[in-house]
Amino acid sequence: MGNYLGSIDTTWLVYRRALSNDEWIQQSLQAWGGITEEEALCQFKHEVYTFALSKHTDYEDTKAIYLYNGNARIAKALLDPETKQIEVWSTSIRQWLSSKEKLAAQRYPEHEKAFFNIYHKKPAWKDAQTITFVHKE
Repeated sequence: MGNYLGSIDTTWLVYRRALSNDEWIQQSLQAWGGITEEEALCQFKHEVYTFALSKHTDYEDTKAIYLYNGNARIAKALLDPETKQIEVWSTSIRQWLSSKEKLAAQRYPEHEKAFFNIYHKKPAWKDAQTITFVHKE
């Protein structure tokens, strides 16, 4: 019969936590189906740039954004409102770092250039799964 690995979940969701009251918002901001983890990380990279630059109304009053695959948290981006540093944690942080920004449906334009005009290109490593982008003075 062989080994049964179960079905692979190809649904990816982006959630957020409110800055004003630290509440988890139940409604996902983005839902991507039928894509690979690599594609999801590329699209999440765009969401991180958008969040850090305050380029979309979805991210008003937002403390952090999260990428989930089913019930598993794959990535998180947390913005410190005082220092304006953005911390990114991921189970696949090296893959996220090397991924190219990719736009999901209804998202445009790309923000990588604008992001690195404001943040240092080389991140600081906090631990094996966490990096921080430091805001330029």
